Amino acid sequence: MPSYMHTPMDIMDIQKSRPRHSRSGAWSRLSLAVLCFAVACSNLLDVKSPDKINTVDLENPSNANLLVDSALGDFDCALNAYIVASGLMSGEFMETTQTAARWSYDRRDIHSNETEYSVAGCDGDIGTYTPISISRFTADHALGLLEGWTDEQVPNRTEFIAKSAALAGYSRILLGEGFCEAAIDKGPRLTSQQIFEEAITKFDVAVTAAQAVGSDSMLNLSLVGRARAKLDAGDNVGAAADAALVPSGFHYDATAANSPSRRQNLVVTENNNGFAVSVAPAYRSLGDPRVPVTDAHTTASDEATPLFTQGKYEDATASIPIANYIEAQLILAEATGGSGAITILNNLRSTISLAPLTSSSDPATITADIASERARWLWLQGTHLFDVRRLNLPLVPAAGAQYSVDHSKGGNYGSETCMPIPDVEVNNNPNAGGG
Repeated sequence: MPSYMHTPMDIMDIQKSRPRHSRSGAWSRLSLAVLCFAVACSNLLDVKSPDKINTVDLENPSNANLLVDSALGDFDCALNAYIVASGLMSGEFMETTQTAARWSYDRRDIHSNETEYSVAGCDGDIGTYTPISISRFTADHALGLLEGWTDEQVPNRTEFIAKSAALAGYSRILLGEGFCEAAIDKGPRLTSQQIFEEAITKFDVAVTAAQAVGSDSMLNLSLVGRARAKLDAGDNVGAAADAALVPSGFHYDATAANSPSRRQNLVVTENNNGFAVSVAPAYRSLGDPRVPVTDAHTTASDEATPLFTQGKYEDATASIPIANYIEAQLILAEATGGSGAITILNNLRSTISLAPLTSSSDPATITADIASERARWLWLQGTHLFDVRRLNLPLVPAAGAQYSVDHSKGGNYGSETCMPIPDVEVNNNPNAGGG
């Protein structure tokens, strides 16, 4: 089967060149929390350049491809930052900088008034709430425009609808998996369950559109996303039905490039190049080809933590999986359960010559095997944090232990398995409990 990849536009280059008055159309539907960040984070946004493109001018049918590519670029950036941040919280990585503002990810004690997780970006930072919210907004906005245009106005409109709807679904998956609660478009607080239900609705749109135009890449991307959202929401039957339809060999990746910096693979720049995070002890010596780790025989940027580097992504231009056949099979295994789950897992293991798992009828053993296989196959892909939360996996290091493992940074490890809705959202969104 062919592999499918995309090359997203760099929307930030466009955003930074807009005059102040032209931003209102692009940002009008964002929560005030996100809007405040967008205004504050870039002085270039305040430069008046009458010769630059006005946002309203972009929102016409001839720019449909640009709008969808912009949504792709925003999602890729958000995904990269989320993988690193959630990797710290879930025990895939450990924080190794002297920047205390980042420690709470690793320590699992994020407070809702902190700015790193709430308003920091994804271009060299590991912000989560704002980048994911921007990604969700740009996908929703593109989808809304496309649904209002006609096929005569926009060639390939239906495929663009499939792509933007799928991105809207995946953005909600990250929001629901990473946050205990969130708000959308200045709406009320939503639980993870409610956000997953919204994601499923978006994937329904994507699947229908992809089927209508016969786009295998968009269909399979949407099926994996919908299966993941259904599994997250507790609909095992629906998850299994979608996952079973994904063909062997399918994968859809977030591409990367050296320039501009927001297009770089952030796992590599944070771990292999920047020494800002180190692979956590639990993953350092598994001897598993799915989890390649190297002892750098030096310390990380804090000059105290041993540096261990990942080898899953070769360099800053390495693509990151968004969805693939392997993930679909892992979803199918979990949703199926029992001996059938072990058969599915062993079929995957055989593709890389790993010995089969021992057959078992014990539900606890099967669940542990599924969790372990997911942790290894999907390592550093942004899925493990919610696995810890929904499967009630042990926290490593344990809550209450001194922070950190290698040298004391102050405080103790907490027990958070999701990030709180930020104060900046609540305080600026009356529907989320603020003024």
